[in-house]
Amino acid sequence: MASPPKFKTAVPIFFSRPGRSFFLAACLLVLLLVALPAAAAPLRIGVVLDGPWAGNAPLLDLFKSEVIALTSGEFPVNFPDDKTITADWTMSGVKRVADKLLKDPEVDLLLAIGVLTSHDLAHRGPLPKPTVAPFTVDRAIQGYPLQQSASGVRNFCYLAPPSPILRDMQVFGELLPFQRLAVLTNRPYLDAIPALTDELAANLAGKGIAMTSVAVDYSAQAALAALPKDIDAVYVTPLLRLPQTELQILIDGLKARGLPSFSYFGHSEVQQGILAGAAPKSDFPRLARRTALTIQSILLGKDPGKLPVFFSQEDRLSINMRTARAIGFSPTWEQLIEAELIAEETNGPTRILTLAETVNEAMKLNLDLAAADRRIAAGEAEVRKARAALLPQLAVVANGLLLDEDRAEASFGRQAERSVTGTLVLEQSLYSEARRTNYHVQGQQQEARLQERRQLRLDIVQAAATGYLNVLRAKTLQTIQSNNLQVTRSNLTLARRRQTVGFSGPAEVYRWESQLARDRKAVVQAATQRSLAEIALNRLLQRPAEEAFTTAEIDLGAPEFLVSNQRLAPYLSTPAAFTRYRDFMVEEGLTEIPELKRIDRAIDAQERIRLAARRSFWTPEVSLRADLSEQLYEGGAGVDSPFSDILLPIEIPQANDTDWSVGLNLTLPLFTSGARTGELQQANEELARLYLERQAFSDRFEQRIRSALQRARASHTIIGLSSQGATAARKNLDLVTDAYSRGLVSVIELIDAQNAALVADSLAASAVYDFFIDLMEVQRAVGRFDFFLGPQQREDWFGRLEEFWRRNDTAAP
Repeated sequence: MASPPKFKTAVPIFFSRPGRSFFLAACLLVLLLVALPAAAAPLRIGVVLDGPWAGNAPLLDLFKSEVIALTSGEFPVNFPDDKTITADWTMSGVKRVADKLLKDPEVDLLLAIGVLTSHDLAHRGPLPKPTVAPFTVDRAIQGYPLQQSASGVRNFCYLAPPSPILRDMQVFGELLPFQRLAVLTNRPYLDAIPALTDELAANLAGKGIAMTSVAVDYSAQAALAALPKDIDAVYVTPLLRLPQTELQILIDGLKARGLPSFSYFGHSEVQQGILAGAAPKSDFPRLARRTALTIQSILLGKDPGKLPVFFSQEDRLSINMRTARAIGFSPTWEQLIEAELIAEETNGPTRILTLAETVNEAMKLNLDLAAADRRIAAGEAEVRKARAALLPQLAVVANGLLLDEDRAEASFGRQAERSVTGTLVLEQSLYSEARRTNYHVQGQQQEARLQERRQLRLDIVQAAATGYLNVLRAKTLQTIQSNNLQVTRSNLTLARRRQTVGFSGPAEVYRWESQLARDRKAVVQAATQRSLAEIALNRLLQRPAEEAFTTAEIDLGAPEFLVSNQRLAPYLSTPAAFTRYRDFMVEEGLTEIPELKRIDRAIDAQERIRLAARRSFWTPEVSLRADLSEQLYEGGAGVDSPFSDILLPIEIPQANDTDWSVGLNLTLPLFTSGARTGELQQANEELARLYLERQAFSDRFEQRIRSALQRARASHTIIGLSSQGATAARKNLDLVTDAYSRGLVSVIELIDAQNAALVADSLAASAVYDFFIDLMEVQRAVGRFDFFLGPQQREDWFGRLEEFWRRNDTAAP
């Protein structure tokens, strides 16, 4: 099978001018005939892997997909399965596999996936076929060849980032100072490339730090047992032979011993429980993409030995906060600003809040609502008091009386010197306009209290929902600011690299350092806004002010919102339809809102007061009173009548000890000096005032409903527009960043592009939350929240909407 050409063909021009055209045509024909079979033959890439590892397959798939995606349509590329060989984690095994593929005529290019293979190939000198070795730990320590930013070795290209080990040691030391460090190393690396750990130990010794290397095989317990007792930090290098289950045991063991740990792999292992790492989660994709670019350059005819080897590396500190809490470590404020925080939630059960749960919890626990419940209970008692005035009143009266003796004697037995009387009194109002009016008024006032509580409930629902959305917005904006900070740090690194190669001077570096300070300030402010939003929400939920909780994102298509129902779309699709929809919502709102119902109850009460004022001119107060008295005790002078001992021709009646009486009382004021007229006039004026207030309330709420609907419509439209703007701004930033890295644009243009992307991202993120906040205002304005509507209520609502369309002589959409 023919291999694709590896080098460009040079055309000599020593022929004479008259035959030049003919010669060129002949050359082009020959080249075309040669290129056709060559183009049909795919480039066959052989792959060497250091040894068995669970991550081999996904890593190899990543590199394959990047190479094929980049060369597709330009060069056919193939990775034959039988040309992908895994060695045995020994240098002799790696050499044996590499020799086999280098000699294999069916392999056109060799790709080394592994530190051992890359290290072996780097020390071979000129190679028989193009070879790419992307896995380098430290170029200088490993002794890789270097000539003018390339390998200088025929057919050999490698990729060399700045030493990740030295970077990790610097970041680890800034994060948490230590004096005795253990380095967990894959045993094959320790055996084959001892210079890596030797140089690191010497570097740390110069800083007063003692280092111990621990070779790791397949057992986490063996690695933990080999750790010295006096170490105070652990550096975890790639332990590729350690199964994932064992790696988790190792991580848990380090946490149990309270040892701070730092990962070479960075983000991925920090997520598993390592304390911190500096490598971002995008390292492998970037490395695969750069490898694909290198292979593409080789296919275009460039000599691998002259391709640039330096590979920029983005740093992003990540910290596992759960691990930090477990080992008693607290990062500084600056570290919290710079780092990506993983597992921020506190230990123990953390509340997970959704929007609906937040609203329900607020209604159950809010103190203002609890106070309103007590006010309603008190109002019920007031109504019972007013009703009691219309019902019979029964009382018992006990009366003890002591008179002077001579007065008792002079009473002729009618009043004893000492007496005790018990009386039972029954009173019943037969007709009292004042009492009947008071009972009616108290009932209406109680209804008004119920509407006041409903109004408060709606306000609390809106406040809780808005508070929840503000937390989501603050969290998102904090993430955007943190990401922008990382972009600024990457651009600062790029500016320093431009200064190194002579594209720019120190002024650009200073400019980015100034921008970095401003972006750090913005991150601090964003984090503060998030904390304030969380504290405000906890207050609404009657929780400790700084109690931690996690939130769930909301979805525009969430079924609990009527706006997500496709049945509603036709009613909003055109300006004319939306105008009628606003009319419908105004009609719905004015029949639902508690503010108007409160005024209606006040009007009803005032109507009854006016009626009572009118009736006071001619209706009397009629009441019944009955008394039953019993003489319980008499003593002293005056007990007996002086006539009781005298024989008289007639018998004088004597009263017994029991008295009773029944009386009917009718009262009608004839002249009150204008008081009744004044009361009637006052009642008329109060009633007129209430009607005016109701009209004013109605107008204000109609305006509120229509304005809220207009804002919601606008914010819903802005979601798509701001998303498009953010995408365009991000693409523009990528283009400007690429141009800046090649010296084609100035630092000012890049900063402008970055600021535009930041603003666009912030607007796009806020647009969704702005819409939901506006939607909450719409639902508050109409006095009904979608959270509490059951299936039948939703169906009834759509029925009323359709009926409104028919009633207004307009066909439903």
